[in-house]
Amino acid sequence: MNNPIYLDKKNYNKTGVIVKPALISDNDIEKLINELDRFYEENKEFLEEGKEVNYADSEKTVINSLHRLENYTGYFFNELSKRDNIVSLAEELLEDDAELISIQAFVKPGSIGLPAPFHQDNAYWCIEPANGLTIWIALDYCNESNGMVKYISGSHNIGVVEHTPSLAPGSSQIIEDKNLPEGDIFTPSLSPGDAAIHHTMNVHGSNPNKSGKKRRGFLLCYKGKNTSRNQDLFTRYQKNLEKLIELRNS
Repeated sequence: MNNPIYLDKKNYNKTGVIVKPALISDNDIEKLINELDRFYEENKEFLEEGKEVNYADSEKTVINSLHRLENYTGYFFNELSKRDNIVSLAEELLEDDAELISIQAFVKPGSIGLPAPFHQDNAYWCIEPANGLTIWIALDYCNESNGMVKYISGSHNIGVVEHTPSLAPGSSQIIEDKNLPEGDIFTPSLSPGDAAIHHTMNVHGSNPNKSGKKRRGFLLCYKGKNTSRNQDLFTRYQKNLEKLIELRNS
């Protein structure tokens, strides 16, 4: 299952993933890349490492991922998160009005891009019921060779999987191999502008990018309006994140 194309709600409910070709245009991709570069240049002195930015190199000169972009206004990615065709797609899959949770970019640079251990997004989001999704938009050709996301089919239907705190940048909660659920693991091949959309409970991760080629992904995360955050779980997660960031920097 190297290149699944799940274009209907029935298959999304079964697998927890849908691939949507050409969600954004070439012009959108160019604008988005330029705006992400502008965002970093304008805010790099203030970004909090471990929460808003993670680096791929020890010198902290090469970005691996950007987070919490929804907290910054005046950029093209804000406009994109409100675009009708994107919000409508989210609402079709959520079967509810869509509310933006976060905007992120996992740029995973060539040769040194970091892996993302297996996890479920709701280990971070803590929403109840777990009705959320991530729209992962490719800004480059993305496939298994350069560290595209890999998904475990149907894993969104098995409930919460045990997570373990991790020092991996950008992946503070991970699923150890011994706790991984059974299921086909597949990695879609995406062209620039294509999107892979996955359920917040789908178990997914990615390998390092050793290819020498760029593998930039832009993420829009939404939840259903009729969900709420378990504040106790979220507060506990935030406290654990603070401790992990301290350990990384020690």
